[in-house]
Amino acid sequence: MSAKKRTLELGNVMVVGGCGFLGWHIVDHLLNFPSETDPSVALPKPQGDARFEYPTLASRYPDYKAKVSVVDLRTNNNRLPGAEYYEGDITSAESMLKVFRAIQPDLVIHTASPSPIEASKELLHKVNVDGTRTLLEVAGGERGDWGGKCKAFVYTSSSSVVHDTESNLVNVDESWPLMRGKRQKEYYSETKADAEELVLKYNRKSPSGMVTAAVRPAGIFGEKDTTLTHKMVEHGTQASSTVLKMQLGENNNLFDFTYVGNIAYAHMLAGSRLLATYARYESGQGGPLDHERVDGEAFNITNDSPIYFWDMGRAIWALVGRVVEPDQVWALPEGLLGTIGGIAETVLGIFGKTPRLTRRQVRYSCMTRYFSIEKAKYRLAYLPVVTVDEGVARAVGYVIEEQQTTAGKKAL
Repeated sequence: MSAKKRTLELGNVMVVGGCGFLGWHIVDHLLNFPSETDPSVALPKPQGDARFEYPTLASRYPDYKAKVSVVDLRTNNNRLPGAEYYEGDITSAESMLKVFRAIQPDLVIHTASPSPIEASKELLHKVNVDGTRTLLEVAGGERGDWGGKCKAFVYTSSSSVVHDTESNLVNVDESWPLMRGKRQKEYYSETKADAEELVLKYNRKSPSGMVTAAVRPAGIFGEKDTTLTHKMVEHGTQASSTVLKMQLGENNNLFDFTYVGNIAYAHMLAGSRLLATYARYESGQGGPLDHERVDGEAFNITNDSPIYFWDMGRAIWALVGRVVEPDQVWALPEGLLGTIGGIAETVLGIFGKTPRLTRRQVRYSCMTRYFSIEKAKYRLAYLPVVTVDEGVARAVGYVIEEQQTTAGKKAL
């Protein structure tokens, strides 16, 4: 006899940034996966190839009961049937008040952020810090009356908030301090840390008593990923056999790569626990014990299965027919390439250009970086549903089919 499937009741949910990569997957979860039942929004994948066949997501993740609204700066892309869409600017209290009056959310899931690669420092601070503050204050009733009470707020933070982008991280938990100031080399991570701190300090401090939590994904990838998977596939299809055999470092560095659906699932678990906590506070019951608390807390979310860094690339390349066997690899020393990367940065920097190989890229591909999720396991009852192997097949299959479809359209 099969176990009864879990149901998460989340009420009226507002997903901020719901037209983005992670946001789309959160909305897909909340709507019980129209991507698997509605051909108009199906995720493309190669047909007739057993490597890209896998069980449905709906059969393994919980059932969700929610009214779903999406807020984004622009909502013309990545739409899903069953959700209501609203355009709004989180840096504007007036814009957010208008949206909140229309939606009346019980739960806000905030995933919006500019690209860490393309955005300026000014934009990163404006959206990640100032925008998050505005969103919190409007949701909590501090910046105007929108006619309701938001009960819970889940923020998408980042595992990078405790990392200086240079040191090795080994099974790091949430007790590690946020990395800011001179020790933080990535401004994006600093703004995410500032925003996370705002969110957690706002727990039960608003006029509505709204409870808050933060989710810290590590190494996110999956369908619709335009960074990690897309670039790895691009490199695997375009690079020469000689280049694909080159490896920076000894590949003895474990690294977390996390399937996007598991991260979306963690947001729903956090939201469910927060709503239950809010109900306890409102009814006059005592709050959860310290070791059970979700409100005011941050949670690392990974696949709980760190792998050697270069194994990820080779798994992706194998799925596009570019197999590199271990005995074919040329391991290049990190120290040598760090020097070469430094020279390239200096010379090309004179001309306002960024080299393909930088010291930071060299270090990133040679560092150990994985996290403990024991806190999420215990307090959120989180366990990854989709494995890294399946996640890679899903992500690569999506990119392959999307590229073939695009090429076919250009040929017409």
